[in-house]
Amino acid sequence: MRLKRTFSLSILPLALLAGCCSDHEALEKQNAAILAEMKKINARLERLEKQSRQNRMNTQTFVSRSVPADRSKLSQIRKLPEKPTDAQIVEYIRQIGEATAGQTLFSPRDPQVVLFSPRDPQVALFEEIGPGHLPLLLPYLRGRNHRYMGHLQFALPKLIGEDDKELVRRSLKRYPELLRSVIRKGWQKEMSREILSLLELPQYRPSMHEISDCLPDLIRSPEDLKLLTDVYLHDLNGHILLEGLKKVPGADIRKLVNQAWAKASRTPAGTTEMTMSIFSAMNVIRDGGPNVEAVKFLLKQLSASSGGRQIYPVYRIAPFLTPLCDFPIHGPDRLAEWYEKNADRIVFDPAKGKYVLKK
Repeated sequence: MRLKRTFSLSILPLALLAGCCSDHEALEKQNAAILAEMKKINARLERLEKQSRQNRMNTQTFVSRSVPADRSKLSQIRKLPEKPTDAQIVEYIRQIGEATAGQTLFSPRDPQVVLFSPRDPQVALFEEIGPGHLPLLLPYLRGRNHRYMGHLQFALPKLIGEDDKELVRRSLKRYPELLRSVIRKGWQKEMSREILSLLELPQYRPSMHEISDCLPDLIRSPEDLKLLTDVYLHDLNGHILLEGLKKVPGADIRKLVNQAWAKASRTPAGTTEMTMSIFSAMNVIRDGGPNVEAVKFLLKQLSASSGGRQIYPVYRIAPFLTPLCDFPIHGPDRLAEWYEKNADRIVFDPAKGKYVLKK
């Protein structure tokens, strides 16, 4: 597993960092200077990565499990003064970044994806910066290795004040990572246009969970509703929006889930859209009326996982189907044989409200 690097900054000239940038052009120049400085010191972190990788090889251990935060290194970071300068904040962030190098928390959905936790000690360290420094912090949210600044994203709501509202509005498209803070601050209604525009970005999708939670505040016209339903139907993570769409007046949920299932049922097996298909099957079974074909589809996906670890979202199929079916949902190793014998007998019994085997 490749150890991801974190960008860090040396102390920039005080003339560059002094004061807050209120003018948008000055902010852009400052951001460019900070990003340029990031590139200069990236080579040093490359050496750190190579050394860490070599150490893992020498000890015959492999990064196949999570590596927690190095609390010893983090405890050595000196606290910021009550009113820190920009230069002090830059150095403080550099130390947090270096102490974070090597930490991993693997996603249960995908072991190749590295996540961080809002409970990691780095989040509290970032929160110590306090509000009033957003122009300085924004460049840390993006970049080739920006996910090492995931802790900063968790801390952002406490680093953004009311005075930052217009800067956030102007910056949201360039820094979509601000979305969580917009919602935590309750600014979603007044920034609905800016939030919906994030869904049109070709290279970035905002958190669908964040979008779903505030959908009633975002949809103000039939065009807005169409945009969100199109995302639900066609985006790989669009299924997350369904619970939010249920709260929107005028959203035809039964029609939507049946449209999504009709599209998903044409998806070839083994494609990257299979996750989308599994959720579409679950949604149409739950909200679209009885659907025997969708039940069969889920049973086939579950049986196909025999002989190995069930990946997300296959492991959710059995708990989902069990209360809906009047027949046992066997484990994958037994299910394939059972399904071959009984697939043609699966029907929906309106009296029981369950899927049963016809006699």
